[in-house]
Amino acid sequence: MQTLNERRTPGRKRGAALISALFAAAMTATLVAVLFLTASAGNTVADVERHKAEAKYIASGAVEAAKKEIQTAIANWDPVPEVGEIEIGGQDIQYSIAESGVDMIQTDSAGIQTIVTGYEVEARARSGAAQQVAHRLVMAEATPIFQFAVFYTDDLEINPGPSMTLGGRVHSNADMYLGCGNTLTVDTNYLRSVGGMFRHRKDNASKSEGTVKVRKWVENPYDGSEPDEYVRMLSRGQLDAEGVANTSGYDSNFTEGVDLNGDGDFWDADEWLPWGPGALENWAQPEMYPNGTGHTVMNGAHGVGEAVVPSIGSIAMYEEQGGGSHYFNTSSQTYEPISGAIEGTHSPGFFHDNADLSIITYADGSWDAFDSDGVSVRASLAGVVTQTDLYDARQAAGSGGNTPVTQIDIDLLNSSGAFPSNGLLYAAHYGMGEGTDARGVQLVNGSELNAALTVVSEGSVYVQGDYNTVNKKGAAVIGDAVNLLSNAWDGSKTAGNLPSASDTTYNLAIVTGNHETIGSKYNGGLENLPRFHEKWSSKDCNINGSFICTWQSEYATGKWKYGSDRYQAPKRNWHYDPMFNRVANLPPFTPMAVTARDVVSW
Repeated sequence: MQTLNERRTPGRKRGAALISALFAAAMTATLVAVLFLTASAGNTVADVERHKAEAKYIASGAVEAAKKEIQTAIANWDPVPEVGEIEIGGQDIQYSIAESGVDMIQTDSAGIQTIVTGYEVEARARSGAAQQVAHRLVMAEATPIFQFAVFYTDDLEINPGPSMTLGGRVHSNADMYLGCGNTLTVDTNYLRSVGGMFRHRKDNASKSEGTVKVRKWVENPYDGSEPDEYVRMLSRGQLDAEGVANTSGYDSNFTEGVDLNGDGDFWDADEWLPWGPGALENWAQPEMYPNGTGHTVMNGAHGVGEAVVPSIGSIAMYEEQGGGSHYFNTSSQTYEPISGAIEGTHSPGFFHDNADLSIITYADGSWDAFDSDGVSVRASLAGVVTQTDLYDARQAAGSGGNTPVTQIDIDLLNSSGAFPSNGLLYAAHYGMGEGTDARGVQLVNGSELNAALTVVSEGSVYVQGDYNTVNKKGAAVIGDAVNLLSNAWDGSKTAGNLPSASDTTYNLAIVTGNHETIGSKYNGGLENLPRFHEKWSSKDCNINGSFICTWQSEYATGKWKYGSDRYQAPKRNWHYDPMFNRVANLPPFTPMAVTARDVVSW
């Protein structure tokens, strides 16, 4: 028989077990609650971090927009704004810009000068409850655009039939396509594209032709004592001959390289580096320089960035602008200064606004000329300005019509007393249109300039005969299209007739437009950037200056076409003029190409 105590013992054990179970359950519930709270806290932290990252990303995007705003303002001669706003992700994000105090001129070994100005940029953005601030120190670097031998905003295509030599800095803000019917020699230490660099035609990728030779990097390519070593940029066929499979030659498409033994490097016999490191290796400095000194050939794969240049609006007679200084008078069909309650809708374009001499031709063919104060100086230009026309087969496109032009006799302008004192001559037309309605300006008798001179027109410019060849000055021609007429041009060209040219020399920088190559429709390339209208076969076209293409032609929209009554190509002796390496020798009002370099972000 069990005692009472003995009988209660199992109950006490069961009670203790129950209490333990209840305690364990309570602990488990507490633990679950703690884990739930911890998980919730973790999710909250994760959300905060996500919103912080998103806000930082948005703020950084606004800073990047401010950086582009700095470049655009400087390139177009506008003041850099102190504040701005951009929409990102449905938010209007404000940014601020302040000068950092850095303002200097840098000169490289070849004499290229760059104006460097520092800016501090700040932007704030919010995502959820998180707010982030992005700061950046940016160096805006403005290089006179005529210190480039060739500068293109869009794709640069170089595919001359005859052999051609290019000297000086060559840059494209887009892609670059290199080829030649014979040999293209690039004598420079600067061949750059922001996009790809291709060894084939843009209008036909299967055509990878001719020989392209590019100079290895040297400190000063204008110094005759520097090494003169060239390395071929091999075409598709030339690589095939080496037993190397490829799609378009040694270019941006050559991404895999050739690693025959699979050891991970490309230094064994018959192996080829991929384009990225290969371009740096092939066109690096000769042995006399320390390793890693410089590289001639670089593109976006090597971090080449965009250089911003003036928009086409800068050459317009008047640009649309709310609250501007002028309005369009529908009665007179001219722009007039605002008066009374009339609201301004336009302001003069940069070159028109700053010209010391403006020659304006009206829709009815009459004309007037004004000094920088808007005072008429027409009386001083008797015999200097003539209204005439010429046959431009590219613009006529088979219609047979002539293009009206305002002819300016530079020799008479020199002695007229109205030669622009600041070196800027602006000429434009009312009633501009396309085709033969794309009116132009014809410069004649320009072998000697009274002083440095830049001629600008929003339409076509035709330069006739030797230009700036006597006592050479800094000279430039800027227009929607720039056309070169030889010493033999006499104005007798008609539809179906192709007059012969004669040897002619032009010492000038050219800024002009072109058209895009679309599909198989070639735009003529750099070799036809200045437009021709004669039979130049076996004749010398000598150009010493700079070739700049920064827009699509707005009025001179006739497409490139070879032969017939259009033109036949000259022997192109085209060279960068090293006199432009000195700022004092640059043409008046030389535009700037502006890059922006990030120094530090925080």
